[in-house]
This record gives sequence, C-alpha cells and structure tokens, in this order.
Amino acid sequence: MIFVLFILWFIFNGRLSLETALTGIVVCGAIYGFLCRFIGYDIKKDISSLKKIHIFIAFLLTLFLNIAISNFIVIKIILSPNKKPNSEIVSFNPRLKNFNTRCIYAEAITITPGTYTVGLKNGEYQVHSLTPRFSKQLTNSAVLRYIKSMEDKL
Repeated sequence: MIFVLFILWFIFNGRLSLETALTGIVVCGAIYGFLCRFIGYDIKKDISSLKKIHIFIAFLLTLFLNIAISNFIVIKIILSPNKKPNSEIVSFNPRLKNFNTRCIYAEAITITPGTYTVGLKNGEYQVHSLTPRFSKQLTNSAVLRYIKSMEDKL
C-alpha cells in the first residue's frame, strides 16, 4: 500500500525532484501509519500480498492476450460478408467461492470482445456470446484458472 501511495503522490504532485520524493516519503509514511492504526492495514498482509503479485501479473497478461485475440476474431466476423454471428446466451457455474473473484471474472468476460455478462446470481453466470466458440471457452479459460488460483491464495 505504501508503494501505491508513493506513486499516487508523484502523479498528483506532477513533478519529480528530490524535495518532492523526500516530502512524499514523510507524507505517505504518515498516511500509511494512519491506515495501519485506524483502518486495519497490516505490514505483514502487504508483504504477503507482494509474494502473490506474480499470479496477478500473469492473470493480467493472459487477460490482455485474450482481449487482443478476441478483437481479431470479432473484427473477422464483422468484416466477413459470409459469416454471420450465431449468438447465444449460456449459463454456467465456474464454482468460484469468493464474491470478489466472481465479480472479477464477470468483468473479465465483459471486457473481452464477443462476450458480455448479462447476469450473475449465486455463482451462476448468464453470458451473451457472439459465437458458440466464445461460449465453449468460458468454463475452461486460462483467465478462469488464474482467478481460481488467486482465490486459493487469498
């Protein structure tokens, strides 16, 4: 958290200098101390989160790769005069335990071209898919595997 605060300090300040950095260390340290004392942040939790960051980075890279590939597939469908979308709405339950990871997967589905999360209730997803090919990938995608591994590490 202190790294995030320090980065935000530079973004909001708008300049990079030794004076800004030293002032930022003092201000961010004070804010972090306040967060630890009154909000419940813990240095041990932050350190353990840093140990798990490689899973999150792999998740983001996989998600961006899926978005790029899906963009090309959707563009091919749209620009092809012979291909017409065969859209469908599918329901499935990927058995995610945590509400936050369910929401992350719902958003990952929605930002990927060709799919849109229509509903999420009790772990059951309703997803509109542009083609059956997109529907088949929802229950066994690499993005879902990373989300499940992040959920197991929480």
